[in-house]
Amino acid sequence: MRIAKPIPDHNRSRILRASSVRLAGRSLAVALAALHTWVAISAHSMNADGIVYLDLGDAFWRGEWGTAVNAVWSPLYAWILGLALHLFDPAMAWEFALIHLVDFAIYLGALVCFEQLWRQLWLYQEGEQLHDGRISLPEWAWLAIGYTLFIWVSMSLIEIWAVTPDMLMACFVLLAAAQLVRLRRGADRWRDFALLGLWLGLGYLTKAIMFPLAFVFMLMALFSLGDVRRTWPKVLLSLVVFLLISGPWIALISASRGRFTFSDASTITYLRYVQGLPFVHWQGEDPPVNGTPLHPTRQILATPPIYEFATPIGGTYPVATDPVYWYEGAETRLNLPAQLRLLLASGLFYLDLFARQQAVLVTAVLLGWWLGWQRPSAPLLILHRYSLTLIALAAFALYAPVLVEGRYVGVFVILFWGDLLANWRLPDSPTNRRLIPALSLIAVAVMWLNILAFNLDGLATVTRRGTTASIYNAPPPTWPGETAVALHELGLQPGDQVGIIGYGFDAFWARLARVKIVAEMPDSVADLFWRGSQETQTQVLQTFAQSGARAVVAEYVPAYADTTGWQQVGDSNYYLYLLGTEN
Repeated sequence: MRIAKPIPDHNRSRILRASSVRLAGRSLAVALAALHTWVAISAHSMNADGIVYLDLGDAFWRGEWGTAVNAVWSPLYAWILGLALHLFDPAMAWEFALIHLVDFAIYLGALVCFEQLWRQLWLYQEGEQLHDGRISLPEWAWLAIGYTLFIWVSMSLIEIWAVTPDMLMACFVLLAAAQLVRLRRGADRWRDFALLGLWLGLGYLTKAIMFPLAFVFMLMALFSLGDVRRTWPKVLLSLVVFLLISGPWIALISASRGRFTFSDASTITYLRYVQGLPFVHWQGEDPPVNGTPLHPTRQILATPPIYEFATPIGGTYPVATDPVYWYEGAETRLNLPAQLRLLLASGLFYLDLFARQQAVLVTAVLLGWWLGWQRPSAPLLILHRYSLTLIALAAFALYAPVLVEGRYVGVFVILFWGDLLANWRLPDSPTNRRLIPALSLIAVAVMWLNILAFNLDGLATVTRRGTTASIYNAPPPTWPGETAVALHELGLQPGDQVGIIGYGFDAFWARLARVKIVAEMPDSVADLFWRGSQETQTQVLQTFAQSGARAVVAEYVPAYADTTGWQQVGDSNYYLYLLGTEN
């Protein structure tokens, strides 16, 4: 009979400490995410991108392929949101709440994926420590830093309450990174390489940036086993699996555009942020500096300007649904001064992110490298040891020329620090055995101070009772459904067309009312209408009626405006006008 050996007291204590930190990390991660989700639901929170994804999700499940196949918005997140709406068919008051619950479920999935990556990096770190006899972070410190980093990235950078695909993409990036570390640790089964291709393919279907980054992942996989000749056939399998998943979507959007493309999102961003084209209603220039628009939104009134866009694009706000259509004819050209300004802005963003917000990690890692300096590794060994760091740097570089936002780079921040910390080791000495736990506690404490400050600032924003500016006669509606209900009370039905005096991107009420915005007077020129003569106002309303709109929604109506004939939405500064009554 074989008797199991008792676990030594010091190992039992280590395991218990690590288990306690893991439980605390999970509990805090779930509790804080639940709190943020509850606040988002209570505030009926929504964002402009979220409306487009909801529209595309509906289009997929209704089989409206002309709208659903879109070269700007990636499909997987829309499919998931559309499925949730299809299954539960929520009432108007619960639609946004359901979406936030779906995002919360995605966040929980990302937490599980993070734990897989962090465990693989810990196993790699343990193996390296046994190999070279140096010491690294104890398991409790590794877990404490990891969970704290994940929570901070999710709350502060990705912002889990935002209805965007970034958290879903984080799931697949974390899984692909975990798979890459498994390969680094010696896993060389064909299945492991097939899984890498699977996660990269699903990542691309979530966000297009994963198409170029997938090849960086596979390049790192090529050097993962230390024998390129033995590895390349299996990396080829990763590529095949990736193309099998991404290829059909690439074929669909390429066919819809009549040219090869894996995404036009970067082109649209470049046109807006580098070349300076307006976000909406680009009509061309004289002379045509940026090309000639082939089918811009149609300006149907000169002063004040009104633009019509009822056809041929669908969705709540067609200008947002398919910006490629409205920008077609624009030519991408290098604008060196603007490009340099954006590179500077990106550099300042990264400087703030790493030198201020994450200064404690930068200090700890630099101190560890200084105390444990070793002769630089050979280039191929660097590719092997720091593959995730190099992938993160590639992602930072891809975003830098055009636009960097926290939610874009958040998951890559986890990869960056995870890899650096997993390779962070010091000579084994009594001093260093005391120093490492002390540095770990300081790093965790400072990061939690950042998390606490971020949450307290958010709480103050939610609970603060702001004063209404004097130019308005009332605050905005408490939630978008107020305007949607008011439209239905006026007799409008789902599918009806409306005009807007305001900003169509944020017209969340239109999504809830299931109406389509077909004409717009931008909020920047609305004063020309409210201060205009009776003849001007009548002409504006008649122009809206000629666009096919049944009603006009005016947002943020100033206190001095004459609202005769308009219906106020509750006690807010939103007003509705039923067209056909202006004569």
